[in-house]
Amino acid sequence: MRVLEAALRLVERVATTIAAVIMFAIMVIVGADVFMRYVFNSPFGWAYDLISLYLMAAVFFLVLSHTYVVGGHVSVDILQQKLPAKPFRVTEIVTTGVSFVVFVLIAWAGWHRMVDAFQQGDVLAGAIPWPTWPALALVPFGSGLLALRLAIDFVGHLGSLITGRDLIPVRRHVQHGQESFE
Repeated sequence: MRVLEAALRLVERVATTIAAVIMFAIMVIVGADVFMRYVFNSPFGWAYDLISLYLMAAVFFLVLSHTYVVGGHVSVDILQQKLPAKPFRVTEIVTTGVSFVVFVLIAWAGWHRMVDAFQQGDVLAGAIPWPTWPALALVPFGSGLLALRLAIDFVGHLGSLITGRDLIPVRRHVQHGQESFE
């Protein structure tokens, strides 16, 4: 289990680094496109399609699992945060179990959609016929990573509940001073 956890953490770290590089590339491309548009009246014809089809999808799906690990996803846990450790783990088992099923289904459907687009040679209509399958491949990759992370957390919380030992830490979300319930 620890080997799988370490491997997944490495993949998440690499994916997050790639997403950061892609965000920088988006900034450079947009800046250069704006410069070309207003200085030379000749914007890049490919920038919008590249950013909207590939790069933004990559940023989103590459950090999906890491965002879960650091507690960055939207979470309605007002009551859960007040629970003692055992009932808290029960709620985590339920939420990670349900979420696992959902993200496995998303990954499965995304995989089939990506394979279909690849086999049919789907392209984006426009000046450049961008193939759609690379962007679609991000869906099963990101969702699959998150499903693996959820499975590890599910097993860890279940094992912790059964054995009474902390096999996985209880991650309680910290409320920041900026957050408000108003």
